[in-house]
Amino acid sequence: MSRPRTPWLLPILAMAGCAPFESWFDYNSNDAKLQHIGRIDWSTPDGPTYAHSGVTHRFRCNCTAVDVAFKDLGGGGESNTNWVNIIVDGETKAKVELKKDAELLTGVRDLKKGEHTIEIVKRTGPHAGRIQFLGVSLQGILVDPPNWRPKKIEVIGDSITCGYGNEARIPAGPDYSGPNTGYHSKNEDVSQAYGTLLGRRFDAEVITTCVLGAGVYRNIDGSPDGKAFPDIYERIYPDSEEPRFDTKLFPPDLIVINLGNNDFNVLNESGTPSAPPKEAFKKAYTNFVLKLRKQYPAAKIVCAVGPMANDTYPAGGEHWTKMQEYVSEMVKELGDTNVLYFPHTPLAVDPYGEDWHPTAENHAAMANALSDFIDQHGGI
Repeated sequence: MSRPRTPWLLPILAMAGCAPFESWFDYNSNDAKLQHIGRIDWSTPDGPTYAHSGVTHRFRCNCTAVDVAFKDLGGGGESNTNWVNIIVDGETKAKVELKKDAELLTGVRDLKKGEHTIEIVKRTGPHAGRIQFLGVSLQGILVDPPNWRPKKIEVIGDSITCGYGNEARIPAGPDYSGPNTGYHSKNEDVSQAYGTLLGRRFDAEVITTCVLGAGVYRNIDGSPDGKAFPDIYERIYPDSEEPRFDTKLFPPDLIVINLGNNDFNVLNESGTPSAPPKEAFKKAYTNFVLKLRKQYPAAKIVCAVGPMANDTYPAGGEHWTKMQEYVSEMVKELGDTNVLYFPHTPLAVDPYGEDWHPTAENHAAMANALSDFIDQHGGI
């Protein structure tokens, strides 16, 4: 990764009585002063590659500007172009669209002189495609990285957990068709999703493991147990058997599971969303929790439901009531005091995110309610 530099200007500026500008320095993705968080494939040449939302590269610098270098491996267009956030000292300063024809991308400029903590975060989920991180370019220098946060959280879920459409604000409209927009990657921001906000509340590192359309027993396309979320959990790329993520690298103190919505949205022969068979759903969910318990013996596990389910559609389906019943019964039958059940409040009023998903404001409310619940049950 490189960019053109113009050191020959320095003596000219000095002779003209102008103060020389700060130099730019390039740092490769494997620099020891960079921290990396998430499910990352380090086997790819030139830099690490990944797909999941929220994968983060973090560092500290004495700098006044930051550019980023990426290769976007998505398919392009409105649905398959990836975006990253550049977060400076906890505040998002740039939303950067990755480009097929340019690896070095303009990030942030005119930072206050001094040391800053920078986080580069993949906003978009696996459905937008993979990206490869090549490094950073700084007007300034890297310094020693920040301390790791004391706690770890893994948030597991579907498109809700990814932050699907959460930057959109769409009224339902008189015919209830407004939010039926389809997915646009520019409107998804995991940094504003409830999992990231939960991490800020508890000063924890967060891994977000989310897959569009995934269910715990069956996916939204009807694919059954065997292809649902529990069966792809160890993958770095949800669409590829290999490589596998070494779960020992990130033993979470808290796991939040928010699955089930897609299990209840598989269309039957009449084109109406249908509920999964109760016992099969509970068995699949039970086995997944037991699998996580074996991998992470000390973790507190919260099994959450909502907020997109409701009892009004389809008419007579009572999907919200059934989902609560299935999951709460499953948790109770496990008999593990460190596995908890939590129902989110269903979305009920405008505006919505894309395809009826929660807005960023809804995600903030979800994070607050979940944080209070966790505090009430001993914290992390």
